[in-house]
Amino acid sequence: MNLMIGKISHSQPMVLPPEVTNKTVKPDTPNIAQVELSSELKSLQSAKESMDKTSDVDMNKVAEMKAMLTAGKVSINLDDLAGSMLDFYQDNK
Repeated sequence: MNLMIGKISHSQPMVLPPEVTNKTVKPDTPNIAQVELSSELKSLQSAKESMDKTSDVDMNKVAEMKAMLTAGKVSINLDDLAGSMLDFYQDNK
């Protein structure tokens, strides 16, 4: 005799009562509110997406300045540059 207590044997068919098998189950999901964005907000979203795709640095101008520095067409006072950088970063704290 094969007695299994607390276990389900694969050979035993599972029989459910008719009230369970004929019941249609509806998921308990709350109603979802729909929100419509204003045209101003849509415009701001579009502008933000455009800004996210652009670079903060104009690499063409960087390359142009680099070429001018290499060619000696521009001279830089490093003391003035360092002072300007310190002023900028100290003012933006």
